[in-house]
Amino acid sequence: MAAVLLPLSNGHYSLEFESSDFPQVAEAICRRYGTPDRRQYPASAEYRFGGCSFTFQNEWDDPCLISRSSEGDSILHALHDDLEGTK
Repeated sequence: MAAVLLPLSNGHYSLEFESSDFPQVAEAICRRYGTPDRRQYPASAEYRFGGCSFTFQNEWDDPCLISRSSEGDSILHALHDDLEGTK
């Protein structure tokens, strides 16, 4: 699994991964935080888990979860660590 944690210009983070890694990402989220709440929008989705909200985008088959807060940044760091441990 090749998950990448990218710092964004707004000071938050984006967790980027391959479409084929959806099952591992979903499993890591559920294992740590339970089933996320999801709200679909035309160009993105909002996922809520761990008390935080994340933007999910999958343009050009390049999925990512984008943090909106420092607490969300910590969650993405923990998920990245979990996913890197599944190599």
